[in-house]
Amino acid sequence: MNKTFTAFLAVSALGLAACGGVDRDGTRDQFISDMEELGNTADGDCIDKALAGYSDDDIEALSEGSENATAQALAEELIACTDLLGG
Repeated sequence: MNKTFTAFLAVSALGLAACGGVDRDGTRDQFISDMEELGNTADGDCIDKALAGYSDDDIEALSEGSENATAQALAEELIACTDLLGG
């Protein structure tokens, strides 16, 4: 899957509020909620594990639409936690 497209999907699904820092539980819950609105499912434990490997700055960069390699890697991990790829 094209990395830019993967990042776009994850960013589209993440409705993070950049102000006040990153709330990892809120990020997980919002991602799951947004996936459900799109008719997909996401695994909360998988998302927690993915987010644990990244700093708050990395998560915030993804939420702001960054296309750097770290944000794209996080986006790919989050997408892997969904049924978007047939998993």
